[in-house]
Order: sequence, then structure tokens, then C-alpha cells
Amino acid sequence: MITKREKLQYGYLFLIDLLSLVLSIGLAWGLTAGVLHKMGDFQLDDLVEACFLLLLAYILTFFTFDQSENIVNRTPIREVEIAVRFNFLLTLIDAACLALTKAPMLHSRYFLVFVPVIDVFVMTGAHAVLKKMLVRSRYTKGIQSLVGVVTTQENASPILEELKKDWSKRVTGLAILEAAPEQLHTEIDGVRIEANFDNFMDWLRQAALDEVYLDVAQESEENMLPYLEEMESMGLTVHFRLPVLDRIEKACCDETSAVRISRELSRCAGGNVVTMGTVELKLRDQVLKRTMDIVGGIVGCIISIPIIALVAIPLKLESPGPLIFKQRRVGRNGRVFYIHKLRSMYVDAEARKKELMAQNEMNGLMFKMEDDPRITRVGRFIRRTSIDELPQFFDVVRGSMSLVGTRPPTLDEYRQYESHHKRRLSMKPGITGLWQVSGRSDIDDFEEVVKLDVQYIDNWSIWMDIYLLFRTVGVVFDRKGAK
Repeated sequence: MITKREKLQYGYLFLIDLLSLVLSIGLAWGLTAGVLHKMGDFQLDDLVEACFLLLLAYILTFFTFDQSENIVNRTPIREVEIAVRFNFLLTLIDAACLALTKAPMLHSRYFLVFVPVIDVFVMTGAHAVLKKMLVRSRYTKGIQSLVGVVTTQENASPILEELKKDWSKRVTGLAILEAAPEQLHTEIDGVRIEANFDNFMDWLRQAALDEVYLDVAQESEENMLPYLEEMESMGLTVHFRLPVLDRIEKACCDETSAVRISRELSRCAGGNVVTMGTVELKLRDQVLKRTMDIVGGIVGCIISIPIIALVAIPLKLESPGPLIFKQRRVGRNGRVFYIHKLRSMYVDAEARKKELMAQNEMNGLMFKMEDDPRITRVGRFIRRTSIDELPQFFDVVRGSMSLVGTRPPTLDEYRQYESHHKRRLSMKPGITGLWQVSGRSDIDDFEEVVKLDVQYIDNWSIWMDIYLLFRTVGVVFDRKGAK
């Protein structure tokens, strides 16, 4: 459910960011043409065409970008980060539009660079002004939702503190259920106590309110049902806090150290249920990630074919047998798939693994050995250079893996997993990931691997995937982490 704050914020940011871009275009044009005299033969018509394409790129960027984060809670550093990421994506889309239309402005490199650079500063400043306006109630008084809070003395202050962070809401009164008559019309954190249990419905019937936040003790929930029905009949939006959700979330967070847990009420199997779990990627994010996988996978396949052909002969000469090693691995939420690698070991490697388990250098459910005798000489080379992983680009194109994800365990490893270990499989496995670029050969504790994988899952973004891909390239060329 999209909140009123999100709807208003989308509108404000769309207008503010558009005006910032227009101002940046004007400044970039003035700097390029008027100061540096670098516009050459470009005419006003070319500028109009470039502005139209920039506007199109802006619309695509804005609705691709996640704008749901409360702007009032953003730090200055966070604002700069958002402005840089927004303009980076805007520049990529705009450059693609200019290239497809063969617009003359594509050749004005100064102008194309100045626009996003200037816009980073203009957008950051505009957001700072917008935040100051939003936190001053005189600018938002006419559009704020008027909220009444019905709760207990103990919970009143924490609730008010959280509600005041939402600039689209204004708490106009409190009902403290256990309040004595002499407490009425006093204040808690600047909000007046208007009623207690005996008369809170009379207050709700008469007060000017858009929303009611209802937080009562668990043993009182059943008694509140008639009041909830009346509030609904009055047309009020009611936020009924369910303490059981807080307890479930706390238990989940304690067990798995989760950062992002989704909670929603829905109907399933004919009944009302609370659905909780690892936050699913939005459809937009799923499309972006899969698109990047397909494009990156195809490019990886094209690059891999000649490299695989080059190492195939020495690999086969040293150790006769299949070129490609195929193994069953466990992927997303326990799905079994086949992973493909260039064979870097002798053909009897799996049979000999049990004999070497006593020499395992990894604490936990993974096998690692410094001088593994099962690895061939060519195998050591292709492992150091990560060439053995190249066939996995074909797995990515097929959809069983992603470019970036978590390491898929073997069936034997998976059967020994404890409950919290399985959370690392709540996302599709990848060729590379946070563990791989964090010096995987230096990590000898499986719990540390789980921690890194869960950190990746809980904080996923398309930008993190791009960052990890660049980090992976650096790690491969430095030959760090692979043994």
C-alpha cells in the first residue's frame, strides 16, 4: 500500500528534480557556449532536440529510481549519493537516446558532461530546501493527514516520536486508555491528552481526523473489535498495531540477523494470514537484474568461447576425461540445478574427497584445502585466474544462476545446514558475490560466509551488483581470493 507521504513525495520530487535539471541544462549551455565557446556549429534546434531527449531520459530515470525513502530522514551524504546515482543513470539513458536518434548534440562532450555534474549540486541543494520546507508545518499544514492516537501511557512517547518523523502526518490529539480524569487536557511530548477509555470514541466522533493509530495491550484486542467497526463506518483510516508482528519480527531478526523482513496481511487458503519473509525484489528490480544477467551472460559467453578453446588442449592432455565438470548444486530456496565448470581436477576427485575431509581447512560446511592433490597443474592455473568459472555464463543465460549472488552449496553441504544457513539461499546463486570479493581464500569460517551472503541479500540493489562486478574484475586480475 502506497502511503500518502510516498504519493506526495513522488509529486514534489518529480517537480523539484525536473526544475533542477532544466536549471542545470541552462547553466551547462551557458558554460559551454558562452564561457568556453565549445558548442561549435550547434544551433538552437539542436539544443531543443537535446532537451526533449533529456526530458524523456529524465522520465525514464525517475520512474526507474526508487523514490520511496523518506526525504526528511536522509543525511547530506545520502543526498549526494542519491544525486550522483540518479545523474549517472540519467546520463546513460540520455546517451543511449542520443545515439539511437543520432542527435548532433551527442558530439558535444562538454555539454553532456556539464549537465549531470551541475545537476548533482543543484539537485542536492534543491532537496535540502525541500526538506526544510517539509519539516516546517506551515508549508505542509494544508496537506497533512490529521492523526489521532489511541494507546497506553507507556507506549505514547515512542509512538509520537515515530509519527513525527513522517512529515505528511500531524498528530492532533491523544487518548490514553488508562488515564485518570485529572490527566485529561495535559500534554505528552507536546500533544494534548483528549480522552481515556471511557470517552475516547466520543472524541473520535467529534474530532477532525483523517487517521487513527490504535495500539492496545494484546489482552484488550478482542474488546476493541466493536470500536474498530465503528471507526471503519466513520470513514477513518485505522492503523491497528499487532504486537504479535513485533514479536515475530524480533524473533526472526535474533535468529538470522536479518535487516529486511517483509510483513503484510493477506488472505491465504480462505483465511487472514500474516505473511513474513525475506523481502522480495520488486518487479522492476527483478527485470533489471535479469536483463543485466542476460546481457552480461551473452557477453561472457562470447568472451569465454575462445578462452575455453585455448585451455582445452593442455587440460585434456594432462588429464583425459570430460572438459566440462557438471555437478548438482542447491540454488534458490532448495531448488537443485546443474552447475558447469571447466574440469580442474582429476576425474576421481569426488571419490577422493571423503579421504581428504580430515584435512579440511574450513570451519563449517564447506571444503577447502591449500594443496589439494586432486587438482591438476593446468587446473591450478585456471583456478588462480578463475577461468574454470567461465562455463557458468551459460548457466546465467539459462536462468539457473545470476551474475551476482551467493555461492550454491553441494547437496552434501546442504543436507548439513542448520535452519539459519538456508537463508543464504533465498536469492538465486551467482558466479560472484560479496564473499568472493572479500578474499574468499582468507575466510576459513562458514558462519562468516553466511554473514556476508545475508548482508548481500538484505542490502541488495542493482548498484551493489554493478559494484561487485567491478570488484570481481579487479580481484581476478590481482589473482586474489581464488585458490
